[in-house]
Amino acid sequence: MIGTTFGRYVIESKIGEGGMGVVYRGRDIKLQRLVALKLLNRRMLASPTAYGWLLREAQIASSLNHPAICTIYDVGEEEDQPYIAMEYIQGQPLSALVKPTGIPAGAVCRYGCRIADALGHAHERGVIHRDIKSSNMLISDGGSLKVLDFGLAKRLRGQSIERITTSRSSLAEIGALAGTLPYQAPEILRGERADVRSDLWSLGVVLFEMATGTPPFCGHTVFELSAKIMIDEPAAFPRGVPGYLAQVIKRCLHKNPVSRYACARDVAKGLGMRCQSVSLFGTANLETAGRPKAFAVGGAAN
Repeated sequence: MIGTTFGRYVIESKIGEGGMGVVYRGRDIKLQRLVALKLLNRRMLASPTAYGWLLREAQIASSLNHPAICTIYDVGEEEDQPYIAMEYIQGQPLSALVKPTGIPAGAVCRYGCRIADALGHAHERGVIHRDIKSSNMLISDGGSLKVLDFGLAKRLRGQSIERITTSRSSLAEIGALAGTLPYQAPEILRGERADVRSDLWSLGVVLFEMATGTPPFCGHTVFELSAKIMIDEPAAFPRGVPGYLAQVIKRCLHKNPVSRYACARDVAKGLGMRCQSVSLFGTANLETAGRPKAFAVGGAAN
């Protein structure tokens, strides 16, 4: 694919690949700008629902307009291959920037506020993400954060949730669920429906991960990890995690959804009050050794 022309786009390099899609860096010949091209991988192309899944992701993401959510430029099909063209950003996934001991509390608040604000925007428009995790957050070279991949998102209609267009028996979807198990809320593991508070649980896991460098629940098997998520309390916070931050995270990780924050905006407020008074560090402190790798908004995390 590298060097070939795909519709109005010239494919320049491969960015990443997941269970469902492949993402390339491309150049829009007409507008002369870089884009991230998301294509389906071979396994997904064999599915009769593949095009509907990709189109659905584009429709949901394009209905949102927020500085921390990717911008969709185009969606179409070329040579029997559906694609999404979206904004391209140079940077790294948040998961690659979190050190084994975590990152400073000021940065946790800063990034947490941005994630929560983006989720609040989506939730208020009837969209739940359902796949919030550190690898689905992109930190640009300039230090800004983008929430990636609405491929598993669902629209809310009143108190009901629209059925997903892809088959629940799809191997690709099962693989994606298994890959994000550490971020799944206990009610999801019990077979209940996802809602905005399920996203807040996943946000709590990301906040915990940023603050400590490790997830709040660990297990050697799927069964062990699932049991800990549903029954156990989160791992203890290291001494360096401020009390105010620990309290916000604990509330997001409450087993009972009713006891979590009512909405993502409330999480942003809880973090934002401290975010204003804490000295935040620049991108250089976050970078791992060497130059940050290219990563695109809408990367193939699924």
